Amino acid sequence: MKKFILIMFAVLFSSILIAQEETFVSDDEVVNKKGVSILPKAGDFALGIDASPFINLVGNMIRINDFTGPFNDPSAFNFVDGSSIYAKYFLTDKTAVRARIDIMSSSQTLFNAVDDNDNDDNPYATVTDKWEHKENGINLGLGYEMRRGKGRVQAFYGGELNIRFGGKSEDIYEYGNSMNTDNNFPTTTYDWYSGLSYDTSNRITDERTDSGFGVGMRGFVGIEYFIFPMISVGGEFGWGFSYDKSGEETTISEVWDFDDDVKETSEVNTDGSKNFNLGNDNMGGNIFILIHF
Repeated sequence: MKKFILIMFAVLFSSILIAQEETFVSDDEVVNKKGVSILPKAGDFALGIDASPFINLVGNMIRINDFTGPFNDPSAFNFVDGSSIYAKYFLTDKTAVRARIDIMSSSQTLFNAVDDNDNDDNPYATVTDKWEHKENGINLGLGYEMRRGKGRVQAFYGGELNIRFGGKSEDIYEYGNSMNTDNNFPTTTYDWYSGLSYDTSNRITDERTDSGFGVGMRGFVGIEYFIFPMISVGGEFGWGFSYDKSGEETTISEVWDFDDDVKETSEVNTDGSKNFNLGNDNMGGNIFILIHF
């Protein structure tokens, strides 16, 4: 919230310097000295991204960040709630439809060296454990926006429908030490980030989460300031509800059965969770940049 207030204060202060270069034709029409319209019109498009990377860049350049300042946030491109692409189309000078899409697909592979249980001649010999993680999902949003204001300062408000598909993930584990009759407790990685391992007779080989589904509706209100013709910065806050259902979870493990002296495969299925949320969003005060064309 402090970041939001400070940046909006700076933007409003800069308007005093820029105001001399603008001409009011009417409340809805503002042009610069060259006669270029500053505000978007019916039929215009807009694309938006999070302004944090640019703010942090400037903050580092003029040393207001110093790693502890109010603008010292992780520089990750997103729009308010993490969307990758944000766009809008102006139906009239004062109304617009807006859409956003976040296509998430990621994978990660980690390796860890553990003691080789089959090499008695070399106590320093190691084998490699492998962990592979994959996940994907899609978030979609569609909203309707109304606007009002004078000059470069424009307020906007409206509603938005959000839908989430996917959320499917899988973790696959491969171990360098086999579990067998001669080695019931193979040395196995249990903390992949620190590299810690232990001897165990029960270890996971596969974890899966099926695709889920989510839906939500929110109302929003915000302010935009046009720093240049057709280029604006602003922020918004929202309030609404969301329902989210995650997919079924499956955990497959290999376990040594000491009664029958044999390795067995265990499978555990867990129903997906359901969550209902109601409240505010974007209380961190993200700032966005919109480019209109």
